[in-house]
Amino acid sequence: MKTNSIPVLAAALSVAWLLSASPANATAKSDAVPPEVSEAIAATSVKAKLIDKLGADALHITVSVAGETATLTGEVAKSPSQEISKQVALSVEGIKKVDNKVTVKDAAGFVAASESSVKNAALEMKVRSILLTYFGVNALKINIDVVDGVVSLRGKLDSPETSKAAIQKTRSIEGVKEVVDLLG
Repeated sequence: MKTNSIPVLAAALSVAWLLSASPANATAKSDAVPPEVSEAIAATSVKAKLIDKLGADALHITVSVAGETATLTGEVAKSPSQEISKQVALSVEGIKKVDNKVTVKDAAGFVAASESSVKNAALEMKVRSILLTYFGVNALKINIDVVDGVVSLRGKLDSPETSKAAIQKTRSIEGVKEVVDLLG
């Protein structure tokens, strides 16, 4: 790893720690977590761990989860990242099988992500995890974009109260500098 990636690693580790506790919190709040929420939490956990282990290479990997199977798609610049991505996904609780469709793109043509991009992705995973934990299925209706600590929430929730609560919860998350409310 490069020397300047230490702050990124610290941020990713803190997100991974947060995400490791989130599924337990979600279960404690409700006895019956809908499958789409638990799958979204698992996908978020896989993505956070990929960011932690692969850094910028993980930014080009998309994760989806169905039951106990994680599907990884996208491109990485480094050949080892392709196999590591599968092992990382298998390390997440509840993931028993991985359909690894990640390909290696020639590093010369691959646009490397900056440290800022990794920080933005780590904060997005943190926000997504917390919103899933607190708002369940409603959180699946929220699109989250992060640029330098500014979080945009876009989507249509069931009620204005839920939208207001999602905005307030997002504002309280460490690392969030500002929240742009685009919830309808």
